[in-house]
Amino acid sequence: MQPVEHPKSLNEVTADKIRNAIVEGELALGAKLSEQRLADLLGVSRSPVRDALAALQAEGLVVISPKRGSFVFTPDSHVVDELCEHRVILETAAVRLGITRNPSELTRQLAASCDAMQSALDAGDPHGYTRADHQFHNAIIESADNRALAKSYVLMISPLKALRTHLFTIMTENTDRSLSEHHLVLNAVRDKDPDRAISLLSAHVGHLAEAFRANLSTSQDGKISPATLEA
Repeated sequence: MQPVEHPKSLNEVTADKIRNAIVEGELALGAKLSEQRLADLLGVSRSPVRDALAALQAEGLVVISPKRGSFVFTPDSHVVDELCEHRVILETAAVRLGITRNPSELTRQLAASCDAMQSALDAGDPHGYTRADHQFHNAIIESADNRALAKSYVLMISPLKALRTHLFTIMTENTDRSLSEHHLVLNAVRDKDPDRAISLLSAHVGHLAEAFRANLSTSQDGKISPATLEA
């Protein structure tokens, strides 16, 4: 007997819409978020928007200040380093399990993601590239077939997704290097070599923090300058 699937609440759907807008770069890092403007755009009242922003604050995507309002997060280097370390722990554990449990399917999905990244590069589509990049790393997590690991990943990955989008679409981070590194991980998985895959994946994730420090404009306190765009 299959469990009943509960439909998402209005608060959950609202949070999904705002989360996607941040991750896809529609709402820039540091952007001020107007509850009323978001409510008007989404066709809902301010109440689900308020609850959604509170939920996204718990994920690290939104910062709510009682006196200043709500903003898309603006990470500093220390926060990015911590997020990347957490991601390395989860993805390297997942790739080892995936190579053990689902090597053929993992290889297939990683190859498809690499093809999609190449197609996006050829088309000059940075947003398409970031979506294929997300698919690549999600495939690694899913291949582990471990619900606890997958849940931990979902809870921490949104800020890094948004940061990757910012790097690839606004700061035009080196996508050629990125794609090459994805292919190297794919080859290690295809060869069923978890130690090589882990080493390559660790280096690849570390480059995100390096790119953040090298490419993003910073203010005196070491944070991204807040964007002027309001939702």
